[in-house]
Amino acid sequence: MTTIFELIKDPYERKARIVPGLLVALPILVPLLCVYGAKHPVLTGVAGLLGGCGAIYALASVARGRGKKIEEILVAKWGGMPTTVVLRHRDKFLDSVSKQRYHTAITTKLGIAMPTAEEESANPDKADDIYVGATRRLRELTRSNKQLLLKENIAYGFHRNMLAMKSVGILSCILGILYGLLIAKVLQVAPPHFDPLHFADPGLAAGLSLIVSLALLAAWLLYFDQDAVRRMGFAYAERLFECLPSLPSSVPRKRAPKPTAD
Repeated sequence: MTTIFELIKDPYERKARIVPGLLVALPILVPLLCVYGAKHPVLTGVAGLLGGCGAIYALASVARGRGKKIEEILVAKWGGMPTTVVLRHRDKFLDSVSKQRYHTAITTKLGIAMPTAEEESANPDKADDIYVGATRRLRELTRSNKQLLLKENIAYGFHRNMLAMKSVGILSCILGILYGLLIAKVLQVAPPHFDPLHFADPGLAAGLSLIVSLALLAAWLLYFDQDAVRRMGFAYAERLFECLPSLPSSVPRKRAPKPTAD
């Protein structure tokens, strides 16, 4: 239970990992609870017990695991993490003025010498290694930032995990729609029958099931894609490097030479 409370308390865990898992289960949970919850309180109790015993943690773990797996595919497609890509001289996402300003700030604030365009061109892997190291150090120094940077990080993690759960989410929505049609009596299995007239008064449980499932299905199909994750990733990279001016300089100042006695 302590682990569950820690998950829910942490804003990143709650919004970027737990929410995608719950949204996958929602099209199934809504009709089950609406149809059977009032008649069978035991079902509601079992659902609460499962949540308390680890179902929430399991959903968060699945979303995180699938998210990390799809992130590897996306990073290979992008040519690197957004935080690495934007620091490259050859990349055009940032304007040259901002890029040079960030390079200078990394050298000044973090004490990490950044490669020149010629050095990057001669040895791209070494340059990327420096960019990754500088980014990792910057993240360590900005972990206390609970404002916009954290929000951008949560947005990236949420979109990445939603993309990772997309196929499961679509399947869940389809099952929710079918179940909604069945309890609305629009569909009938035995004998097979389709009666669209029941759409006029599907009932509360069927109506909620269809609305939730259709809305989530539209979101899965129309919004959560690789481009959305890329946008969130590069937005986070921009916010991260915008934190550089607020950091204290880590480069020691040179002491003035002591005056020598005449």
